[in-house]
Amino acid sequence: MTEEFDILAFDASQLSVNNPVEAPKSGGNANIYRPRPADSKSEDGIYRAQIKVIYNPFDLRRSVLEQQSYAMQDEHGWFTVVSSLTVNDTNCPVFKAWKTCHYSKDPVLQNQAKKVDDGGNGLFDKRYARYVTIQVLEDNNRPELNGKYMFWKMPKAVWDVINAKQSPTNPAKAAIPVMDFLFGRAIDLEVKPGPGKPGDERYSRETSYAAELTDEPVSCVNPDMSPLLNASQQAVLEQYITDMKKVWKEKDPAIRATLKAEVDSNDNTKELRSFYRTVVEKIKTFCPDLIEELGYHEWSDDVKARVQKWIDIVLSGNNPAAVAPTAVASVGNGESTTTGQPTPESVPDPMSTDDDDLPF
Repeated sequence: MTEEFDILAFDASQLSVNNPVEAPKSGGNANIYRPRPADSKSEDGIYRAQIKVIYNPFDLRRSVLEQQSYAMQDEHGWFTVVSSLTVNDTNCPVFKAWKTCHYSKDPVLQNQAKKVDDGGNGLFDKRYARYVTIQVLEDNNRPELNGKYMFWKMPKAVWDVINAKQSPTNPAKAAIPVMDFLFGRAIDLEVKPGPGKPGDERYSRETSYAAELTDEPVSCVNPDMSPLLNASQQAVLEQYITDMKKVWKEKDPAIRATLKAEVDSNDNTKELRSFYRTVVEKIKTFCPDLIEELGYHEWSDDVKARVQKWIDIVLSGNNPAAVAPTAVASVGNGESTTTGQPTPESVPDPMSTDDDDLPF
């Protein structure tokens, strides 16, 4: 943290999703929120909840994690790895192996990279996911989650709703800090299943999401749903919101900027600055770290070894799910010395177990 950082200066344009970070020099997560229609308690089967998407309190600029991972299968089953492509580092071994196959003149290797729908083996299953931090405000389907700070693989439809509000392209519209801890907005979420019943492919595959932002600001709360602020702090926050509503409603950019400058310099805002940093530090004590848990980290030696075995088998022209490492044979002249590349008929989806640190 730096004392020079202006607590009221952070805006959505600073998110790393809009400013990709430089590459660094060198299964299932219980903290991931999964609003599945199959778990709905409503008669119509729609999963309804109110959540609040928030900044990552540990690194505001990295509040939206665009994770790239590979799902792979070998003789031991499914495993996934978060790729260094997540941080724009193209030295990922799996990505390099894909390029080797994709650009090969050998039809056997080409088929390893080609998608199943295109007649290939589809071995390189790269997944994209946009993860954010949320607080569950009300979920009657799973009430034990109420108040909990979690991660969520946010659908594009919901991201579009948030981004349109916090980064409007129309200059007549003010940027609304949807993800702010204290004066952001909550989301009334509806997750509608596809046709059929739980267990049917279309039921989960054609799930749709609807998100509506609350008109009024909604503050984060403690995990037990008690307020983060005391009475005097709450009064300061409410005055700040009242002042800012004039800014948010103003259509003229020049007038809006003048009004914002006035709010930034008044005594009430200075008071808000004085305790907001403490609020963020408190949230850190019960909020999981998005980048630490779901971001890219250098693989362990065991993972590196397993991935390399998988790559060696793929580059030999075989299917790692069906060929043990000791049985791998080399590829020559477009032919493999092993016969067939059987794939299990039914396998679980491996992804289904699915210094500036102040916000404004």
